[in-house]
Amino acid sequence: MHDLDMRAFIATYGGAHGTWSRTMLAFTIIGSGWSALLVVPLLFWAETRRFARALALAIVAQALWTWAVKRAVGRTRPWIALGYPAPFGAPHDSSFPSGHASGTFCVAALLAVALPTAWPAPAGSAAPRWQPRFVAAAALVIAVLVGLSRVYLGAHFPSDVVAGAVMGACFGAGGGALYLAQRRASDHR
Repeated sequence: MHDLDMRAFIATYGGAHGTWSRTMLAFTIIGSGWSALLVVPLLFWAETRRFARALALAIVAQALWTWAVKRAVGRTRPWIALGYPAPFGAPHDSSFPSGHASGTFCVAALLAVALPTAWPAPAGSAAPRWQPRFVAAAALVIAVLVGLSRVYLGAHFPSDVVAGAVMGACFGAGGGALYLAQRRASDHR
């Protein structure tokens, strides 16, 4: 596994001055934890509050779990282990798992599970809606690109990103299921 991980890293790495470095830096910034603040305005509207709470809970839970696993594993970042130039932000915490991947896949999974139900249908329409599925698919594409950016810039090994993606997706799916259960319970009242 280590050899495959190292070969995949070297094949993907572009660094701060690679052809795609600006694009990858943009995706890294999009995938940073600060993007989670976009949930805050949704907490102020009654129509979106339950959805925002489930999303915020999933984000916080995956962030705490990721932090705990990073502390337990203590894997050295690839840029440090291989003597490469420091990536944007020069992260020094543990490499495994990727917090960026965990957070973005958490959001993407929650959107995939909950958004088709949460998104209001047009009045009098029984047709399936494409918009919530499009948004969830776009979130998944962004999550993949955020994960790729972390390897490209030298902040993570590919296995860090895969582990973060799986963990985040589990928390996101759980948050989506929680939202759906709460919505069903309130609809039956």
